[in-house]
This record gives sequence, structure tokens and C-alpha cells, in this order.
Amino acid sequence: MSYHRVLLLRKPGGGGADALVASIAPAAEVLAVDVREDLTALDRSAAIDLIVADQLSVGDLSMIAEMRKRTGSAVLWSQTAAPAARGELRLLCLAAGARATAAVAAFLHQHDDVALRARVAATIPPPDEETIDLIVAPLFPGMLLPLLAQRAPVLVLPPLAPVQAPLARDIDAPDMIDDRGIFRTTIRYATGVGRLEPIPDQQVAFVARGAVIATVESHDGAAECSAADVYESIGIRRAGVAEPEVDVDVIPPGSRPLVLFDATIGNAELTSIASAAATRGFDLLAVRVRPVKSCRSIRARLMRAGIAPRVVDASAVLDEGPALDVGKHVDAVRLARVGARMRAAGFPVAAIVHCATRIPATLGFAALRASELGMAPLAERLDGGTATGSIAGNRIELEIDNAKARRWLLDAIAAAKERIHLQLYMAADDDVGRAVESALADAAARGVTVRVVADSLHVLEGSFGLHNPLLQRLGSRRGVELRLGGPIITPPSVEEFKQRDHRKLTVIDGTLALLGGRNLSHEYYAGFEEVPLTTQSSWRDVPWLDAGARVEGPAVAALDRSFLDAWTAAGGAAYEVSEPDVAGPVTARVATHHGLRDACTLEAYVALIDSARSHVHVVNSFPLILEIQHALLRALRRGVRVRTLFGNLTPTHAGRPFEGAWSSARVEATMLVHSRMDALVAAGAEAYELVIPRQKAWAEDVGDIHPHVHAKLTSIDGQVCTVGSANLDVTAGYWESELMLIVEDAAIAAAVEARIEQFMHCSQRVNRDDPRWQETARRRQWMRHWPGVLSI
Repeated sequence: MSYHRVLLLRKPGGGGADALVASIAPAAEVLAVDVREDLTALDRSAAIDLIVADQLSVGDLSMIAEMRKRTGSAVLWSQTAAPAARGELRLLCLAAGARATAAVAAFLHQHDDVALRARVAATIPPPDEETIDLIVAPLFPGMLLPLLAQRAPVLVLPPLAPVQAPLARDIDAPDMIDDRGIFRTTIRYATGVGRLEPIPDQQVAFVARGAVIATVESHDGAAECSAADVYESIGIRRAGVAEPEVDVDVIPPGSRPLVLFDATIGNAELTSIASAAATRGFDLLAVRVRPVKSCRSIRARLMRAGIAPRVVDASAVLDEGPALDVGKHVDAVRLARVGARMRAAGFPVAAIVHCATRIPATLGFAALRASELGMAPLAERLDGGTATGSIAGNRIELEIDNAKARRWLLDAIAAAKERIHLQLYMAADDDVGRAVESALADAAARGVTVRVVADSLHVLEGSFGLHNPLLQRLGSRRGVELRLGGPIITPPSVEEFKQRDHRKLTVIDGTLALLGGRNLSHEYYAGFEEVPLTTQSSWRDVPWLDAGARVEGPAVAALDRSFLDAWTAAGGAAYEVSEPDVAGPVTARVATHHGLRDACTLEAYVALIDSARSHVHVVNSFPLILEIQHALLRALRRGVRVRTLFGNLTPTHAGRPFEGAWSSARVEATMLVHSRMDALVAAGAEAYELVIPRQKAWAEDVGDIHPHVHAKLTSIDGQVCTVGSANLDVTAGYWESELMLIVEDAAIAAAVEARIEQFMHCSQRVNRDDPRWQETARRRQWMRHWPGVLSI
């Protein structure tokens, strides 16, 4: 096999591939490079035709894939020595599809001067007794690459030439609502298989009354403009096209009650709601919740049913981007959110008609099935509101200090006189877990009623036969009642697995509450200065940055009701919630999100960010749901200063991750988190990667560390701040039940921002003009499409 210039990438101590390189490229110029060196300058001009990855780790996969794409070269991934000399080289060629098969055929033809025995397979065959010297793959197999290499070295052919797109494909767009002069749409190709494909990013023009009113850049098919004039319709065309390619209506708020319905409802249901609208005097508007049908086809179906052919797109109304991480299980909640957004924009939304088995929560309008529309009063309001109004008269303190949070918790339990309510998501049988266990046991011994509720799956007790020693001891204590929420015994559905209770809460005597993001284990409650870290420490030994609140006053009753909700759902007996007296001057709201029933905390985050006029602080290290990312980008465009503080899911020292179980996987997850920050940095946000300077208790060679940021903390304009269990990702937004405290107090918000500023001062700011950042951002770019649906 003829290769002229080979780049040999290895880590210190490597060298197993030297013989292999000599056997397949004996006449080539070999450049041996330490993989840790700066390789950003390499591109097609380097004339490299083979990259040899010598015993690299899974963490290097994305870098190798990017280098293959940039240099246009083949990749040889080797974790074994050179094949033994024999009369012929035995190949396993993986080729699925016409283009891949053609690439393999061309490769074999180019090397017909070599004695080869090649077997071509569309899928990976099981291991057999035949020896394989080399596996050939025309496409980069991603995470399968190291697994394949356990059988034989893997040669990944150069990237396939891109398929030329058709010269012209019809486009499709929904009607637009007039959101106070803002017009937002999503432009997709009119045909396709499955989810309709958004047009490539490009300039598009909005045309009204024969003139172009705006020319804007589309991103993932989304485009928006603002206009002072009122338009009844707008045409949309791509750059280079003379006439509008699609015309859409601009829908203003009307005077008649409006019912939104999921455009996927069946024909019988469509006929039913059309009849109800005619007899009861309300307007109908179709909402495309998921882009699997073109708006053109939906309009045609509406006309056949005698309904005005207007359809809006949920993704456009919510500005949620590609939303690949937003699954169909939350469609009813998204439809309810469209209703709430349009109602806030002045549309008289009276109801939504959904297709789900679970009724989504709404406020101010009804959530109905098609069969209920003709019977239920349109003004009906459903039970289950998820956020309190402003609650005055509280004393509230916020902290970003693990040691202080631990003291608050242990002191509160020690001072309890009547009852302790403790809600857990995760708990470990470690120093912190045992300290809290002992304090609860002492309280129970002196007659205090102790109620503990825990998520069965994540606390590792009662699901799949798992047992948590800490929980088992605690549940056996006299005076302690333990309840487990949502135990999983049989293979779970997606809803059972993902719809967990993520709330973390302690309520003492109905008068004091502690809440935040902390689970019950060492890394959440140990101070950075307290732990004697060494370079050999596990990542679980390294403290994480987290935040919480201490609440006294009437807001405690709302928090205790949140516990009561989880307690009774897990089978506990109901109890009476007491109403505490006024304790201070602070006003707050309590937002409780019930998974797959509402999106209360997500709506709160978006509403607060949209209200910002000066600055926004966000402290979190979970992959931003694109809707929140877009809200932050909107804030930047308004001139709002956006500052974020995030970390590494696997803490690092001197650029190296601390070792431990799942360390490598968490490093890759960190890349996903950072990928959702890249767009903010590119737009001018101030992004800081948390750095904790070396502490006296640490070994000298540890140096500064880059820990995980587990806090869920925001602050807006120095006027209002939030803390709780709700991350800013899709799991918290839709799937898991969450608890958030919204503190409407300028003094507290200013103190929180000052504390955040202290952490930012010693942290590492991301420089958007730094070539190294630009390179890593390009390597992460594909991750913006990654479905972030896993709990991390």
C-alpha cells in the first residue's frame, strides 16, 4: 500500500505501531508527533495522506476525526503490533450503502498489486476463527473504532466526497404570529423523509407589498425580523431568487376566543373541533409541534376539513432551535407553552387541544382533548398551577459555600423540635452521609418525627434490586419513616427512566427550609480548603461548586407543600402544612416543576432572562437547552451583559483529569457542556471556566484545579436571583421534577453577584479571539446537534 507522508501520533511511551508503519508504508516520510503538541496548523496543505493513531485513548477520537476531515487523509488506528508476515494480507471491509461500497472497491482496485484476501460485510460480523490483519472502513466509525481495533488495526479511508445537493429544492414555512412587531419563522425543505430538513444557513429576504422589508441570516432554518408596519402576509425567498418562494400569513391577536390544536390530531378529531368552533364561536389555529409534515400539506388538510388554512410552528414560537434534544414525550407541554407565549403576546387563547395521555398544566386556559372541546367551558382553568405568586415576609440567605451548607443542615437537624422533612435525589454512604444519618438518628431518639423521601433510581435503593446501605440503616431507625419514589422493578419505559424527582429539600418544624442543588455526599458538602487532595485522588474526592438557600417565613409553607407532594406520591400519609409567621422583609416565589406535566422552571428561566436590561449571571455546568441559549443570545443582542461560570464534569489539575470510574465519559460530557457555551462566547458573552487556586491542604504538585460547577444559580440586573435543583438543560426543563426559589430582593441579588464575581476573578476567562479556543470550538461544533437527554 503506497503512502508518501505519514503522521504518527503517539503518547509518551508509545511505539507499538512503528513496525506496522514500516510494513504498510516502507518508503513514506514519517512524522512522529506527541499527540499533546499543538496540531491546529495541520490542514490539506500539509500533504499528509495517512494519520497513524498509536495506542491513543477514546478521549482522542474527536481530535482524530477532525484531523481526518481537515487533512483529507486516511487514519490507521492501532492498538496492536504489526501483523505477522504471511503470503497474503487478510482484510475485513465494512461497507453499507452504494457510496461506501464504491469507496471500498476503489481502495481494493488501487492496491491490486498486493496479495489481499478481502471479505466485504455490510455490518460488523461476530468474531470467528479466521485471522484478520486489517479492518477497512470507508466512514469514521466513532466510538466503535477502539472496539474494532481490539480485533485488528483499523484503516479508515479518506472522507468521501460530498454529495452535490440538487440545484433547487422547494422550501416550506409556517404562518407567523405578530409578536409585537417581531416575526419569527422556521424555513425547511418542503419534502423529505421523517423530520423535515432545515435549509442551510444563508441569507433570506422577507418581502411585503412588493418590497424587501428585511434581509437576515438563517440559522438551522430559523429566521426573524422586526418591523414597525402591520402586514397581512409576508413572502420569503432565498438569496439569488428573484420572487418569493413561499407566502405566509401574519396572524395578529383577534377578539374571538382562540383554540390552538396539535396539527397531528386525527381526521375524526379534526372534524369534531371544526364543528365545535362553528357552534361555539371561537377561532382555530393549527400548531405544528414536530416538523414531520410540511406546512403546505397541513394547510391542504385544514381546507378539506373546513378550517382556516393557517398553521404556526411550535419551534418558531418558542425559539428553541433544532431542538433535537426535545423528544416527542414533551409535545403536549410544548403546545401548552405555545399557548402561554401567545396569550402573553395578546392572543385570546382559551384552550389547547393536545394528543397526550397526560394532561399538561396550563394557567388561564384549558388543556383538552378533541372529544372534550364541545363540552368544556372555554374559560375553564385546570388545577395544578406550578408557581406561587409573590410571597412576602421572609428571611432568606443564599450561599455558594459547601462547608456553610453542611453547617446549616446539621445545625438545623440538631435544633429540630417537632418534625424533619428531608428529600433526596442521591445519597452516599460516606463521611457526609453518615454525619447526617447520625444527626437524624439523634433527632428521632428525642421524639422528632423524621420523614425522608428519596428517588429510588438515583438513590440506588429499591430499583433493579439495588440497595443503599445508608438508606437501609436510616429506614430501620425507630422514629424515621423512609419512602422511595418511583421504584423500577421491571424493564422501564422511557418515561419511567427519565421522569425522576430531582428536588433536594429539607424542612424543619414547618418554619425553616433548606434547598438547592446538593445531593447527600462528600463532593457537595466538603469545602475546597478541607480536603487533602493529591494527584492520585479520585475525581469524587474533589469538592464541587454548589449553591443553596436558607428560608424562614411564609415561603416555607410552599416549600413544605412541595415535599408533601413528593411524600404522598411515594405512599406517605398526608400531614397538615403549617403557615409560618412573618420572619423578614424579603419577597420570593416558589416554582415547582412536575416532569412531563409542565415546564414551570424552564419558563421561569426564559422569562427572567427576557426581562434583563442590564446584566445576567448564570452559574451552571449542564448542557444548555437551546431555548435558554437563544434567550441569552437575545439578551446579548439587546445590549445586556451576559456572564457565565461553568466547570468540568471531571475535575482537572494541570490540564489532566482526576482519575476514577467514568472519568473518561465525563470528560466527553464536558465537551458537550462547553459546546453549548461556544455560541454565547462567539456572540460576546463573558464565559469563565472555574478555577480554584491551590489550597494549603493540597499536595504541592496538585496546583490549581478546575472543578465541576454543580450550582444552579442565576441573577438578573442585581434585582432578582434564583437557586434550586433545576439545571438549564432539557432534563430539568421537561423530564425531572424540580424546585426553584425566585428571590425578589436587590440586596440579596447584589450579594450573590458579588460572590460570583469573586469566583470569576480567579477563574479562566474564555477569549473568543484566541486561536486555541476557536480551534476547540470548531472541533465541538458538531455537538450542538447532540441530543442532551442523559442525566449527567
